[in-house]
Amino acid sequence: MLETSKDVLYIVISIAVLTVSGYLAYLLYSLTKLTQESKKTVEDVNKKLEKVNPVLDSATNTIKSLSETIQAINDGILKPIAFLSEIIKKVRTVQNIFTNKNK
Repeated sequence: MLETSKDVLYIVISIAVLTVSGYLAYLLYSLTKLTQESKKTVEDVNKKLEKVNPVLDSATNTIKSLSETIQAINDGILKPIAFLSEIIKKVRTVQNIFTNKNK
């Protein structure tokens, strides 16, 4: 069986090829398992994000509603007060003109 050095070389080469083939098979198996675990992780993250999404929508709607309420307060209260303030300033200006003429 091992009559020449070529026979030993062929046996060593075949063992090396089998070793490399085994390593590549294990590597392929490991990559497959890694891909499966990654897929499960992505699915879990998507499920959690789907649970968070309605909460974010609710918060967004609440903030929009609050913004509209503040705008209504501004339009209904603050703008008329500012308008009245301007009228009072003009009345005081006119009053000062008449009081200065009387002196």
